[in-house]
Amino acid sequence: AIPRKKPCSNSLGPAPPHFFRPHAGATMAAASAATAAARQLARAAGRRRLAACPGVYLRASSCRMFSSAPLYRGVESTAFSTKPEFRKTGPDFPVFQLMDASGKLLDSTTLPFSLEEGVRMYELMVRSSVYDGFLLTMQRQGRISFYCCNYGEEATSVGTAAALQPQDMIWPQYRELGMFLWRGLTPQEIVDQNIGNEGDRSKGRNLQVHYCMLEKNVQTVHAVLGTHIPQAPGAGYAYKVDNADRVSVAYFGDGAASEGDALTGLNFASVYGSQTLFICRNNGYSISTGVEDQYGGDGIAARGPAFGIPTVRVDGNDLVAVYTATKEARRMCVEEKTPVLLELMTYRVSDHTTSDDSKAYRRENAEQVEEWKAKGPIARWRAYLTSQGAWDDEKQKACEAEAKADIVAAFKAGEAKKRPPLKECFTDIYTDLPWHLEEQWQAAEKHVREYSSEYNLDRYRGLDGPLPQMDPKLVASAPRKVPPKPTGPTERTTMVAAINDALSIALASEPKTVLFGEDVAFGGVFRCSVGLREKFGADRVLNAPVAEQAIAGFAVGLSVAGYRAIAEMQFADYIFPAFDQIVNEIAKYRYRNAGGGAGNITFRSPCAAVGHGSMYHSQSVESYFAHCPGLKIVIPRGPKQAKGLLLASIRDPNPVLFFEPKVLYRHIFENADGDVPVGDYELPLGQADVVRSGTDVTLVGWGSQVARLEAAADRAAAEGISCEVIDLQTIIPWDVDTVEASVKKTGRMIVTHEAPSTNGFGAEIGQKIQERCFLHLEAPIQRVCGFDTHFPYAWEEFYIPSVARVFEAIKATVKY
Repeated sequence: AIPRKKPCSNSLGPAPPHFFRPHAGATMAAASAATAAARQLARAAGRRRLAACPGVYLRASSCRMFSSAPLYRGVESTAFSTKPEFRKTGPDFPVFQLMDASGKLLDSTTLPFSLEEGVRMYELMVRSSVYDGFLLTMQRQGRISFYCCNYGEEATSVGTAAALQPQDMIWPQYRELGMFLWRGLTPQEIVDQNIGNEGDRSKGRNLQVHYCMLEKNVQTVHAVLGTHIPQAPGAGYAYKVDNADRVSVAYFGDGAASEGDALTGLNFASVYGSQTLFICRNNGYSISTGVEDQYGGDGIAARGPAFGIPTVRVDGNDLVAVYTATKEARRMCVEEKTPVLLELMTYRVSDHTTSDDSKAYRRENAEQVEEWKAKGPIARWRAYLTSQGAWDDEKQKACEAEAKADIVAAFKAGEAKKRPPLKECFTDIYTDLPWHLEEQWQAAEKHVREYSSEYNLDRYRGLDGPLPQMDPKLVASAPRKVPPKPTGPTERTTMVAAINDALSIALASEPKTVLFGEDVAFGGVFRCSVGLREKFGADRVLNAPVAEQAIAGFAVGLSVAGYRAIAEMQFADYIFPAFDQIVNEIAKYRYRNAGGGAGNITFRSPCAAVGHGSMYHSQSVESYFAHCPGLKIVIPRGPKQAKGLLLASIRDPNPVLFFEPKVLYRHIFENADGDVPVGDYELPLGQADVVRSGTDVTLVGWGSQVARLEAAADRAAAEGISCEVIDLQTIIPWDVDTVEASVKKTGRMIVTHEAPSTNGFGAEIGQKIQERCFLHLEAPIQRVCGFDTHFPYAWEEFYIPSVARVFEAIKATVKY
């Protein structure tokens, strides 16, 4: 059995907070110590050692045989047993407390900070409470639409924030107003964000209480519960690699702790030794769901040892204990290169939000709620300061009055401000506006003025004046920046070798580049990363645990810490656990931060049919992501394109999904696509490639489908039909101008892709070309796609948009 830990002393001097630490079974010394401890326990339990069997102990019918080292890799067991021992509980977690509910320090405790600092913390807790009350009233009056209070939990945010350093990166949830105040968020900034006016840091894009202070190392509050938890370890890992005096801090609640993101975040931090501090604020409720229905077992702290993470449970209403535990946890993160988990026990006095009435479900009666208020952090800390002569009723009144005056004045000023210009609706999705967003913005500016009576134009900056200056050149789909064309010698090679070369160049040219994913360290299941770990080191080429959502989240943290992240999703079919991270987090990151984003992220993933993959190793998933603003999507057709486009993707400041048709990995290209320039080069994203010129029909495709289009074009040429073949290369943003010019010349278009026909990206291409080329069309636009079925194993040859199916469509459109 794991030895029970004794509760720690509450004296600050001799005994810091006790963090439960699991056995470090990775070393022989630790294994020997664990064995000795087990033997000691065996003797204490009265077991008899068999003289003839050294290392064997008997109790009743059970027999244990001890080893001097762990019996299996990845576990710390040093003994076999002839009787199954089922365990339900782990170590005891005493609640670390230094101040009782009446405000008295326990035992010989002394303050870990000055009395003046303690007064400042108290003033901020009071301000948090005053601001909550005022903004709650404003919501009830309909002057803001929503609000989330922090009543009763002020110490969990102020106490932790005060113990951190300014350089520490914080990933907040939505009940950390005190932390924001400690970092310097002003009443005006609070009001502007809740109103959503032009003074708001996020330009009016976020729901209320979604504050952000990037310049103070505080990320935007996360609306999707728990998604930030696996992001924090990515930054913490970067700080570890940089040997920085810096930690990555994730705040979350007991509800968020149930998310898979929370568990994978803890595991990633543990595996990588990430300098990450996890702070769980356990207030008893997740909206209406109490902890009794939220989890089984001993709270959140019990999960830390399961992942090998030092963990402590703290009285979250005790400002001194919260500060002390956080200070020690931060030291451990930096000096010991380990993640740490804090569970802060508190109580949610308020409703979940203004959309909620907790009286309908709260398990405690009114009297019990009042008891919780009485032992809350503000009352407790006020009692202590009063006992020390540092606070009195007059100071309380003055503090509350000043806070109220500040927030009222800020609100009056905030209501007088306009909302941001209409163009800000379109900016910060990418580093610049691609053609389709430029086109939409220009159309929107004209529309709202023409139909001004339908809109509240006077509420927005600039809409009551003339049209802003517009550049018609910006609606052109050609890339704004085109890299130089590759020159010099070429080498005939395969796509898998070209990708490996691109990854090697990317890692060599930028030291702050990390390549990671499942099985990546040994080369990957398709061997695209073979040899790179040996070349660039274990810190930069990493295996990842099997958890796609955490791979994506980890990439966010790396990016925020200033690294380039190249993450491999082993198959495109398995990218969907990461869908939430990619679509709700990465794609929106720059937009919700109003410029500061998680770019420099490239997801590589093998995709499409391979001849024997069936429905879980053959999918083409590009259209799922093409619907989401903020992502770029690239699919190469050959080795030359793969290398140049991959290098461009890795260096692009926007997140890129790079899908690699795996059937082409080892295909021998006899044409120029197989002649890969030696050395470093890029091919432009967003630019289509006219693979073959023609006059009668335009064929549009990407990836492995391009070869089928060329083969179909050969068959058509034998019958006198001239086909123009276009490889789109980039799905988002796609090169509409090149396709439009071709269709205006040929009058006919066929779009093909392996993904199912309905809502495939071919539908978007067809609709846009119909808008632009309607009067030039000689026949309806056709699609030759996968069927609207799941990808079938037995019928793959019929499912694939084959040469024969494309050729049939060519003949049909010409005869129309």
